[in-house]
Amino acid sequence: MEPVDKIQARVDALRALGLDQTATASDIRNAWRDIAFRAHPDRTGGDCARFAEAKAAFDFLRSEGLATKAAGPARPRRPKLRARLVELAEDALESCRSLLGAGGALPHDDHPAPCRNSEQTNADHIPSAVGCRGRDLTFFVATPVCEGKNRVALPTSILTSGRKFEAEILSFQATSSGAGEVVVPDTIRQRKFPGAKSVRIRFEADPHMSEAF
Repeated sequence: MEPVDKIQARVDALRALGLDQTATASDIRNAWRDIAFRAHPDRTGGDCARFAEAKAAFDFLRSEGLATKAAGPARPRRPKLRARLVELAEDALESCRSLLGAGGALPHDDHPAPCRNSEQTNADHIPSAVGCRGRDLTFFVATPVCEGKNRVALPTSILTSGRKFEAEILSFQATSSGAGEVVVPDTIRQRKFPGAKSVRIRFEADPHMSEAF
């Protein structure tokens, strides 16, 4: 049902209960009880058609979250945000590699190797997929965080309507190596990720972790 159709259906359902759009959840429940009592088919003088019409209206309003016991005007339930996983295309991955100046595959693209703190203090990363739940973004990176300076090339145009691919390098310092999650600060998120409400980066994320998003 289209949004416009849903609005009209709510108006019609309220009208069937003798109410208008200012009715509260309590008003809806009370109107249904009153009609059900007076029009129930088991009662003398009951009205089967009226009862069926009122029941269908009440059931619809309840399914829309308009007949809950919460105080105040009846409000429709907010739709649950669907999570979707976006696998990055090879050209997008190549753009990230080029941005990092890796000159091809990164050292541990296919077979992540453990960091050696005494020899490796700089690690470059690219994500393999992006999880989107509304405007909340989670980048999944197969490689582990390394102690010291890390750089990760992230697509920043995930939520924009333009077709042009854009990416940025984010740098951060880590005190230890291995799996972990980094939350992009709001000041950077607002400048680099248009439309995003939050941005997280999960390191050493295996395929099962991203698929379960």
